[in-house]
Amino acid sequence: MALAILSKLFTAATLGGKKSPVELKHRVVMAPTTRLRMGDDGVPGSVVIEFYKQRATNGGLLITEGTNISATARGYYGAPGIFNAAQVEGWKAVTKEVHAKGGKIFVQLWHTGRVSHQLNQPNGELPVCSSAISMDGVHSLAPTPEGRLPHPVPRALESDEIAGIVADYKSAALKALEAGFDGVEFHCANGYLMEQFLCDSVNKRTDEYGASVENRARILFEALEAILTGVDSSKVGIRLSPYGTAFGCTDSAPGELFGYIIEKLNDYDLAYLHLVEPRGIQAPAPDAPEGGVLPIFRNIYKGFIITASGYDRYEAIKVVEDGSADCVAFVRDFISNPDLVKRLEIGAELNKGDMQTVYLPLGVPFETGYTDYPFLADSRKKSKAYRESQIEVKRVQSRLDRGLGILYYGERKRPCCYGMSST
Repeated sequence: MALAILSKLFTAATLGGKKSPVELKHRVVMAPTTRLRMGDDGVPGSVVIEFYKQRATNGGLLITEGTNISATARGYYGAPGIFNAAQVEGWKAVTKEVHAKGGKIFVQLWHTGRVSHQLNQPNGELPVCSSAISMDGVHSLAPTPEGRLPHPVPRALESDEIAGIVADYKSAALKALEAGFDGVEFHCANGYLMEQFLCDSVNKRTDEYGASVENRARILFEALEAILTGVDSSKVGIRLSPYGTAFGCTDSAPGELFGYIIEKLNDYDLAYLHLVEPRGIQAPAPDAPEGGVLPIFRNIYKGFIITASGYDRYEAIKVVEDGSADCVAFVRDFISNPDLVKRLEIGAELNKGDMQTVYLPLGVPFETGYTDYPFLADSRKKSKAYRESQIEVKRVQSRLDRGLGILYYGERKRPCCYGMSST
């Protein structure tokens, strides 16, 4: 008897959108995770194909690492792109392998803004931002062809340049469909260009893209609407990180800012809203809600929600069971466990990740810490973790047979029994 039948985390789900919504067979999602395994051309190669192939599951959703929408969007040497023919061909090989295993895959559309360096920009130009505000005091270095270097003071985008950025998002979204992706995730989180417009710690503009909440969110909705002119809403998700502080992006009134954005997103019938909990964004803002952002924004957003950041198996089961979120996205555990879905399903022990190989030092083989993590051994039935999981399953089934639900105890609210509530 498999634990999968006892928890909603391993049941089918349908993403949002009225026209041909994406169907999933379980609710464990691979969150975007930057790994920097491309060359200077941003084209996915054989090792990248293998990485996604390893993590694909029947009916499971993978969201790619941040993928540059243009040459000027690039902030990290070794990150992929989706803005030219060679990159599209590289991604076609990835999507083909994921689909061969029955999986679904969205590409994350990314513009890093000021989180970049001249060495990563065309013709050595300065990175762009909402305003010419430096990242002084932010503990971050830009990965470049010459190693990690300090971020320069960016150049503020002129008002008439913003239409070009918006057009780049649409172009990248169309190329994503050409590459065979099931959809796109519009990256508006974690301190990159969209948040550099949203947050008043960075956005000091006085034109129609600055000052008020509505003005600061203008570029987000212009880009979203541009994407939707070429891609069905059921194939478009969006990622936000309310109350985050990544790369120095903070806001004086995040509740008002993100409340406005998320309420307005209800008008677009999107595939999903992907919310990053503050605990997973370097350091949360001092005024971040103690219970996280889900309890606040679940009551505002009427569509499908994916939640991310630091969930373990117990917490993931609970947050889906109680309806706070529809899916749970994992990052670090997916890095070190190519078969994470199966391990979570049966309660198997997880591989420990090597954080030194997440962003690979120059000169080290791309496979290291990327495609060389072991799968669950075929002898798992003999392992202590597997035996304990089967005892747990029997205990859960006994409770369910008696009409009882799941119980929680302790500060971590770790379930002493799993399963779908009888109520």
